[in-house]
Amino acid sequence: MTESIFLANTPRGYRRSEPLQNEFLAAAQTLRQLDGWPNPNNGGERQLRADLALEGGGVKGVGLVGAVLALDEAGYRFHRIAGTSAGAVTASIVAGIVQSGADMLALRATLQSLDFRRFMPEGKLHEMMGHAAGHFAKVVTDAALLTSREGLYSGDYLDEWLNPVLHGELGIKTFGDLALTPADDPELSESSSRQYRLVVYTSDLTRARLACLPFDYVTYGVDPDEQDPVRAVRASMSVPFYFEPVHFEALETTVEVEGPGGSSTLVRFPEGEHTWVDGGLLAKFPIHTFDRSDGRAPRWPTIGIKLSQFQTDYSTTTFRESAIAVAVRCLKTMMNEWETVASHQSTVGRTIFVDNIGLSAMDFDLTPEQHDKLFLNGVDAATKFVIEAAKRGGVPRR
Repeated sequence: MTESIFLANTPRGYRRSEPLQNEFLAAAQTLRQLDGWPNPNNGGERQLRADLALEGGGVKGVGLVGAVLALDEAGYRFHRIAGTSAGAVTASIVAGIVQSGADMLALRATLQSLDFRRFMPEGKLHEMMGHAAGHFAKVVTDAALLTSREGLYSGDYLDEWLNPVLHGELGIKTFGDLALTPADDPELSESSSRQYRLVVYTSDLTRARLACLPFDYVTYGVDPDEQDPVRAVRASMSVPFYFEPVHFEALETTVEVEGPGGSSTLVRFPEGEHTWVDGGLLAKFPIHTFDRSDGRAPRWPTIGIKLSQFQTDYSTTTFRESAIAVAVRCLKTMMNEWETVASHQSTVGRTIFVDNIGLSAMDFDLTPEQHDKLFLNGVDAATKFVIEAAKRGGVPRR
């Protein structure tokens, strides 16, 4: 189907062949009638609505943009958005656009202004990570730098780029600006502490556990509404070895935590500094973030976007390398395909699989041709998803 989708000077940046466009629009109309949510704030008119879960994947995140724009074209309106790593970057922009009332068409122009090369400037450090695995011995002097610093790159460029976008253009300075109100959704099943437009995942190395922000800020003794989403996103993309982690100062607090059988217990969290790194270490694809907790049927689906094809072929290769090389391969495995479809059979029907053209998360020297291909692959994958969902009568809710 990709050959029927082209780059074009249109507001969305692409166009489809006429037959495919007609099929896509007809499918969107079918979905709206069969699977739409009757919006009580609009006279019960059916509306395509979904929560989004965006997978991490570094530069491959360009594919997320194409998929989101195609879903928007189909008429989907996004209620809540969860993301990890690169998915968190896109999720923060999508959430900001929705909350501010801006047009989703702004998404592509915004993400196009992100210069991936500035994350990892050229030089010996870049060369070292490019030769990660079997050729580490050739650049062992550079590897020694990791004994005196927490990452090869600062990661500050993300702050420089994202701050003006979220804080300035979209007016989102804190998670409080992304809080949902009864006016937004009077039927939310979650408690008020979990009613936010954006959810970001990061891995807390200090506690050796996943941190789901803004929900888990209470366990750090701080007010979620006062926290900066840019800092959460910066933590979520802090790939170990590559980027310096984010350090967060927690205050002492005691929180009531739900236990087995509906019981609850008080848990004390001490004050101190916490080290946050890439959420992809523990939750790369946050598809279950918005599953209802009250046993009621979901009003609309969560649609996940994965930056990988549905894998049907696996190779068998044995590596005999140094301990450092094995460690880097372990990291790359966690960053890429550790969450296989086999372990998430229940999510396949509500997941868009974007062909990542074989790129790794850290291929920051992305060519214009690769950038365009990833974008179009995202459009292609979401186009197929809409057409197939219409044939099935809707997107699975559970």
